[in-house]
Amino acid sequence: MKNILFLFFPAVMCNCQTNNIKISSESINITRKIISVKQDKMVSVLIADNKDIIEIFKPNTNNVCTKIKLGKKYSFKVTCVSCLIQQGVDSPKIYTLDDSTMIMYNNYYTAEEDQNICIK
Repeated sequence: MKNILFLFFPAVMCNCQTNNIKISSESINITRKIISVKQDKMVSVLIADNKDIIEIFKPNTNNVCTKIKLGKKYSFKVTCVSCLIQQGVDSPKIYTLDDSTMIMYNNYYTAEEDQNICIK
């Protein structure tokens, strides 16, 4: 009986110490004013006026271009990547596009649809 109680006690202690944090990867719609765009051959990173970034991957087969005019507001269907990062971990909010381009951000989103971005 002592052995069963000894094994039961730590299990109860562990359950009391866990936090129920709900993390969702559901898509949301956001509207942001785009002030800058950084690109490489695989991805476009749109930078909003509130320092949010929206990562949009480029499709391999489609050459159709979505035109973006800097300073205008656009709506995107996105998943919040920065919301999925584990709470309590001190990670810098820096997006690394390539070896020489690092972008500080407030919130980091990735677009649901791949698309080519062109600046008007």
